[in-house]
Amino acid sequence: MGKSLRKIKREKKHASPIDPKLMEAWNKGFAAGAKQQMKQDTEIMMEWLGRLEEIEGIGPKMAWKIREHLLNFLSERMKKNGD
Repeated sequence: MGKSLRKIKREKKHASPIDPKLMEAWNKGFAAGAKQQMKQDTEIMMEWLGRLEEIEGIGPKMAWKIREHLLNFLSERMKKNGD
């Protein structure tokens, strides 16, 4: 085995294609972004649910049924996903 080939094999054992510190920082940033997006999505949905009565033809009773249906659906999804 040539000197250069041995050197390449030796470097491969110790070198990582991605720096672990860089990956850790990226994962933290991704998680923080996902958390913020989920928070924003929830706020938008709650605002929309609060304004259902503004839609022509939807009164308090129908708005309640829509809200109840959505909450039941979300509850079932959370149980299904094990959250």
